[in-house]
Amino acid sequence: MGLTGMIIVDDGTDARLGLPQTFGTDDLPLILQDRSFASDGSIEYQTDGLDIVYGARADTVIVNGVIAPVAKVPPGLVRLRILNAANAQNFVLRFSDQRTFHVIAADGGVLPAPVAVAQLTISPAERFEVLVDFANRKAVALETGPDEEMGIFGRLAPDGSADYVPVMRFETTMTKPLVKEMPTRLVELPAVSQASTVRRRQFIVNSGICMNRTQSGEHADMVALTGINGQTFDMERIDVETKLGTSEVWEVVSAGMAHPFHIHGALFRILSIAGAPPPPHLAGWKDVVLVEDKA
Repeated sequence: MGLTGMIIVDDGTDARLGLPQTFGTDDLPLILQDRSFASDGSIEYQTDGLDIVYGARADTVIVNGVIAPVAKVPPGLVRLRILNAANAQNFVLRFSDQRTFHVIAADGGVLPAPVAVAQLTISPAERFEVLVDFANRKAVALETGPDEEMGIFGRLAPDGSADYVPVMRFETTMTKPLVKEMPTRLVELPAVSQASTVRRRQFIVNSGICMNRTQSGEHADMVALTGINGQTFDMERIDVETKLGTSEVWEVVSAGMAHPFHIHGALFRILSIAGAPPPPHLAGWKDVVLVEDKA
């Protein structure tokens, strides 16, 4: 419910590649959340109805715990380390002038090369690092659009419209840029091979609801049935065991709605999405992937 922290791990790659790394100036962590506030300023957090089925979603975006912050940045390349710390909201990010920016890293590390994008979807627990060029010295807003996977439940605009809403604003300072050159190559990653895999598994992320009625039948509670392979979460149960150091191919399917699939303590590479190769910004080491229902 509260603010989530960010741990930044540096292995020396930043300096070697000449990436922005002056924390708070051209290297900014952005922790994104959506929240609803009561009239007294307290956070409203529902635990019933649609919030159980679709996840808690709200109408106000906060960045690092602040509503509509303004960042003063140098007129050059700025690195944004973005974390989606929302409960369920997928943020669909773009800049208000629709400028191109470059993804340079994902959950598990730096990509082979910067990937130019005009829009970036980031799901809960997912992380991306991007480079944005502010050399034109023009103020610009970072925006997020409706979470189309959730229909009206993914709309952040107060009136339920499909418009983009502002997340934060960037204004350039009168200082000189610290970094001006975009690297062409970043970190080489090993080729993905299925030759050494020992097993293939399928995981179906189920979504649904049921109505639990009282014995009298006069009252019914809405209960979410989200689970994996028909099993709801249980700390006392282990569904899968595998040997340390081996590789497996996992097929993850969403049945009902889009879900982020997250693995703790391990990284993976995406082989394909709906039968096609992953887009370049998703081709690196990951521990979260948004699995969409394409049926």
